[in-house]
Amino acid sequence: MAVNATGSSNSDYYYENRPQRQPVQNLDKDAFLQLMVQQLKYQDPTSPMDTNQFVEQMATFTTLEQLTNLNTNFERMYSLQMLSYGSSLIGNKVTLLNGEETIEGTVERVTMGSDGIKLVLDNGKTYYLEQVMAVERGEADGSKEPDTSTGDNLNQQDDGSSGTT
Repeated sequence: MAVNATGSSNSDYYYENRPQRQPVQNLDKDAFLQLMVQQLKYQDPTSPMDTNQFVEQMATFTTLEQLTNLNTNFERMYSLQMLSYGSSLIGNKVTLLNGEETIEGTVERVTMGSDGIKLVLDNGKTYYLEQVMAVERGEADGSKEPDTSTGDNLNQQDDGSSGTT
């Protein structure tokens, strides 16, 4: 006697086309709270959870949350610091390393995106701030600013004479 199949045998089709679920690698604060609620919900009534253990877990959770917030703030501060540094390069000549190629140009614009700080050079191309190898301070017209860090130029006038008499 032959038995006829009543269902589809294409179950592989459904498994192949189903989106794959990625496991969570890190527990966030919501997962931590859910886990703790489940512990309280399903605890043994004859031996309830120790209150000291509960307070200890809450303290651990609070510390974890504060460290996460601190890390987020440091990341924001770093991004703003890099944006500020990139902005200070506007009008300056930079030397960049792009793979094996060395590129020189004047920074015209700075952009900030999800993938980092980018510099737009006078050649119209965009490069990452991390690619900068050297910076030559100067004005956009190519003239160099005088070096005032040593104080050598403090008493000189435009005609080259000393400002003292």
